[in-house]
Amino acid sequence: MKLLFNFYLVFICFVLTANAQDSNEVLFELDEESYEVGPFVESFQKNSELVASTKEDLEDYLRLYINFRLKIKSAYDQELDTLNSYQKEFSKYYKQIADSYISNGKVTEAMVKEAYDRTRTEVRASHILLNLSKYKEDTTKIYNRALMLMKRAENGEDFGMLAKQNSEDPSAQQNEGNLNWFNTFKMVYEFEDAAYKLDVGEISKPVRSDFGYHIIKKTGERASKGQLKTAHIMVVNKDSLQDPKEQIDKIYLKVKSGDDFHDLAKQYSDDTNTSSKGGYVAAFGIGGLNSKTYENKAFQLKNIGDYTEPFQTKFGWHIVKLIEVEPIQSYQDIKEDLKKRLKSSSRSKLLVSKIKEDLEARYEVTINEVASSYFLKALDSTFDKMKWRFSPGESLPETYVIKVEDKEVDFKTFGEYLERQQRSLSKLPEHKIVIENALNDLVYNELLAHHKTQLVEIDQDFANRIEEYKNGILIFDYMSTNVWEPISKDTLLQRDYYTSNQDEFVADSKIEGQLYTSASKSSIKEVRSRLKEKMTLDTISIQLPDDVILEQVSIPKSSSKIPKAFKFKEGVSKIYKHLDQYLIMNAIEIKPSFIPEFNKVSGKIISSLQEKREEQLIFNLRDQYTIKINKDILEKLKLKFEK
Repeated sequence: MKLLFNFYLVFICFVLTANAQDSNEVLFELDEESYEVGPFVESFQKNSELVASTKEDLEDYLRLYINFRLKIKSAYDQELDTLNSYQKEFSKYYKQIADSYISNGKVTEAMVKEAYDRTRTEVRASHILLNLSKYKEDTTKIYNRALMLMKRAENGEDFGMLAKQNSEDPSAQQNEGNLNWFNTFKMVYEFEDAAYKLDVGEISKPVRSDFGYHIIKKTGERASKGQLKTAHIMVVNKDSLQDPKEQIDKIYLKVKSGDDFHDLAKQYSDDTNTSSKGGYVAAFGIGGLNSKTYENKAFQLKNIGDYTEPFQTKFGWHIVKLIEVEPIQSYQDIKEDLKKRLKSSSRSKLLVSKIKEDLEARYEVTINEVASSYFLKALDSTFDKMKWRFSPGESLPETYVIKVEDKEVDFKTFGEYLERQQRSLSKLPEHKIVIENALNDLVYNELLAHHKTQLVEIDQDFANRIEEYKNGILIFDYMSTNVWEPISKDTLLQRDYYTSNQDEFVADSKIEGQLYTSASKSSIKEVRSRLKEKMTLDTISIQLPDDVILEQVSIPKSSSKIPKAFKFKEGVSKIYKHLDQYLIMNAIEIKPSFIPEFNKVSGKIISSLQEKREEQLIFNLRDQYTIKINKDILEKLKLKFEK
């Protein structure tokens, strides 16, 4: 049944995507309903691989097309579309498709493509950070200070020293603002975007992120290698009697002299996670390790098998060997993964903002200015403790808080929304910001909900897909109700069919033994002679010429491995020529044909009965509905496809 359902979905897809055709000549009518040439022609062309020839089978395809339309028409007449099971299934599909159209639109596609393009390039940058709460509105003082630092850097002052003296990023005291190499998703989006757009050596204007203002200096750019697989030998300071530097240098001499790197790792490495495996480290890309030093040294290796000189990290002393470079995957291969990462990264805010901006430009949105002040008074200290309850009493305004087109959200609904969301909203610093965020979120949610109801009118591709799934579910229910389930449940009918049609279920006779094949007749003759000389049970032990292939087989009479004229009898057969090969068989056993038990062929019985029932169903539908085919139009189409 699932395979049949898949076929119907494919068929429906081709039928419905055809609706873009301009041709409006009527090809046929079912009762009073007209069906035009355009959709039929495009459906026929798209399904051409399913039919034998686009010249001879146009009428056959028209018959299938009309049968499909008859089933859909009958399904609506039976009101299957009003059943709760249908409505529930269709609503689920509608939501899934609508969500995908909104989140997978042009805005998302552009951002995913941008992210992919940036995975192909790595940048290096330093920064100076001036902390600032993301909710702070008056940023003039901090911004002016950032501008001053930017100008000092542009005038030639050492950027590292400026970062060490002024940056509020704690790591600046050690790294002088150097953030090393990175690519997409490794930094907050605002920082990443600015860094990628700078030229090497260029200093940015102050860039605002949730952390504050950044002054960024781009210090490098290079093509991404992808991911590296490495192995390493690590020595740590275990006691005062052994100098780890001296130990790693001795191991390094062994590596240089040609000793096996992985055997040395097993013997000497102090990394308990990798030493027993020969020092192999899991693949990583830029920013994938918690040691920038290890990462940098590894990415400096150029050729597979190259290894570093000993170097020190916070973990110990290392020698690293390059094992493999895994190149960046194609856009299509990682598109879906990038999309998921986009929606869970700092980019998601920008994505939501752009979608909201597009929807606000499309639909009319009104926010009641009274709402903010009303709810600002209603919130108290219990909200910060997540214990606030919305108790409006008689003072509740009888108007809306927001309105999207004709849909209004009243004060009661918004108050209950605040109460439900207070766990996340109470983390915001001020009640004023709580109200602003809640209103923005509610506007966005209402815009999305309204937009989903309008998609059928706005987007023809979406409308086609919805119609495809709608009719797909409908025809599945129709076939289940009228064909599949009645047959699958009627075991008496199945057994009667089994008894009356046993010729359909006869299992072919089989032959078991050794099959010898070769393009050389003389080689097969040689094998046959040797087989004749030996006992049957000892035949496998004979010496075969190099060009002879031996197979142990159990094959039916109808098998393509043997010619139709092959005689089924035990012993060594005569030589046959088949498929440009010569063959003989040493037949050990002949298994005669037989009729399988009912339960062994019940699936085939059900399939046959369902096929016959569907034929009868179509016959009845063609009798029930009036079908009028425009013969002149059909003849024109036949001529067109015969050219």
